[in-house]
Amino acid sequence: MTMNVKNLICIESHNKRELHRAGWIIVDSSTVIENGFIEIENGFIRDVHKRTPKEKSIDHGPGVLIPPLVNAHLHLELSALNGSLPFDKGFKLWVKMLLEKREALGKEKLIKKAQNSVQDLIKSGNLYVGDISTLGITKSIIEDSALNGICFHEFLGSDILPTFIQKNDSVSFSVAGHAPHTTSPQLLKVLKKRSKSEGLPFSIHMAESDDESEFINERKGQWADFLTSRGIDWSSWDIGSKTPIAYVNDMGLLDPLTIVIHLLTVNDKDIEILARSKTKVCVCPRSNQNLHGKLPDIEKMITVGIQPALGTDSLASCDSLNVFDEMIFVKKQYPGLDPATIFSMGTINGARALGIEQLTGTLSKGKRAQFLYRSVKAVNKKDLFQRIISNE
Repeated sequence: MTMNVKNLICIESHNKRELHRAGWIIVDSSTVIENGFIEIENGFIRDVHKRTPKEKSIDHGPGVLIPPLVNAHLHLELSALNGSLPFDKGFKLWVKMLLEKREALGKEKLIKKAQNSVQDLIKSGNLYVGDISTLGITKSIIEDSALNGICFHEFLGSDILPTFIQKNDSVSFSVAGHAPHTTSPQLLKVLKKRSKSEGLPFSIHMAESDDESEFINERKGQWADFLTSRGIDWSSWDIGSKTPIAYVNDMGLLDPLTIVIHLLTVNDKDIEILARSKTKVCVCPRSNQNLHGKLPDIEKMITVGIQPALGTDSLASCDSLNVFDEMIFVKKQYPGLDPATIFSMGTINGARALGIEQLTGTLSKGKRAQFLYRSVKAVNKKDLFQRIISNE
């Protein structure tokens, strides 16, 4: 399967044996080969060599071969809302309008736009995803596509519905809690137990808004009033005098099989808890900037050993689902970050978050024979990473 998109080619080989040569090969952020080739056998990488192949090979040119991108957090079912919601009216109004417009569009339009987004992802080299769905309409779309990764069925409130959980080589199916202030602690514990029993990641939005933090820390505020108005009894929830991170940690939800998303309202102790528990982290900076005017403290996370993955969230809060665009934005907003680190956020860090690092994330021996070719010109390794995350 080969697709051309501007200066990008997506390659996937299932042939018995193939050699793919390029001017550069990024095996991972610390292993870069100049003038080498990838040896493919039966759909997997057998080895990566630093030389010109003597046998017949596919020569891609002077550019670079890199691993596929991993979008570790997105909502495909919201693709039909692209460009239809204002960002400057506050987060609460944005959520209200999102729910209203999603309902008004109907499942047929939501499915069609989600299918279009899947094709855009594939063409732009974003071959692995962690998709979140509350309606359950994207499972079959992803399963029938060339995408790989995990489909998370997301739950709110306190009632759990029958859901399919299964670990597979291509597309796995797991569960997610929406957020600690929208999903009851009883339900969160049940969901976490179910996903963990299958060795699958559990996903949850965390520390995204001031309303969330106020409710969990002070047991009051607009969110408390909202839950009460909806007839939701939260009086037994073990909240008060704690942050959202501390709250879910006390419930036993934080471990290497949990992915926490966003993290806009966290303190140093929260970040230490995440690092100590080896919880996976996924940030969505473009969406955060649009909806909240805030950005996660990526530098501090990296300082304590957290390796954040990148997600785009949805087209309701961002203008594309392309992780290349997310990396470009991160480079601009975090000029102190090493370009190689940003590259890892969009590849191996996402693979680790989704628990698929044995399949993708790097171009090392044993990984799937899937990679991207970018026709960039670079003078050295540092310049190479710089150009990749600058779309040059």
